[in-house]
Amino acid sequence: MTRTEHLKFCSICINQKDDMRKGIICGLTDQIADFEDTCGSFAEDSEVIEQLKLKEIENEVNDKMASQGKRFLNYLLDLVFIVIFILVFYFILGIILALVAPSTLSDMEEGNKLLQYLVSFIVSMIYYTSFEAITGRSIAKYVTKTKVVTEIGEKPNFKMIVIRSFCRFIPLEAFSFFFNDGSGWHDTISSTKVINA
Repeated sequence: MTRTEHLKFCSICINQKDDMRKGIICGLTDQIADFEDTCGSFAEDSEVIEQLKLKEIENEVNDKMASQGKRFLNYLLDLVFIVIFILVFYFILGIILALVAPSTLSDMEEGNKLLQYLVSFIVSMIYYTSFEAITGRSIAKYVTKTKVVTEIGEKPNFKMIVIRSFCRFIPLEAFSFFFNDGSGWHDTISSTKVINA
């Protein structure tokens, strides 16, 4: 067998040992492998196998990652849908206030900035959290045929989605896509990725 063929076994063996000069050697003999067909002391390292499988899955997820163009389109479309949801929210709130407390309508009409920011934050959090927690997709992600997954391609849990949604409000977060592999801070902080569905 060649050294490369030996390493297919040795790199996943529980008896392996790293040597600065020789590379991977047998921890039992302190020598480079020299067996022909099989090694009598070969014992598979389940941790190494699991790490290799996770790395392979992670590479598959990375290969499916959505392009920056799709991510930017998601951002723009979601922004449009959020504005629509905010307008609907204000419309319903206006009807309720007109029936219950008409005097508070004048406060809304004056353009209370704090109230506007608060409503925008709440509606955006509800929009992203509810859609992505239930389906893994916002409305824009349905349009662009993308979805949110964990770093190993699974459906994110609710906590990850809440963190993801909350991180969208970090100042300058929208520009974070330009600094690395196309992932924003809301992706990296929540350990999620957006892939092509």
